[in-house]
Amino acid sequence: MSDHNDQKLSPREMIRAHAGIILQLATSISAVVIAASLVPMARQAKLWEACHDTSLKWHVENSTGDTKDVHQAWATRFCNGGSLRPRE
Repeated sequence: MSDHNDQKLSPREMIRAHAGIILQLATSISAVVIAASLVPMARQAKLWEACHDTSLKWHVENSTGDTKDVHQAWATRFCNGGSLRPRE
């Protein structure tokens, strides 16, 4: 710190002198932690989409007379852990 000319800094002055760097470091670490925490969610979404696409294709091929909405609802219910048949 050339502006202090070898003077001993008080704790408050040291904190002020390094506050910007500390805040930038904290921001960077937070961004990395947030990005890392989103990875499992992205994997789950990819698996769910594959389940939905496969289930939708199967239901279209193996059912007769249903509308597109019925196929979508069935595939969504199945991939969310529901039963193969709706409750009546």
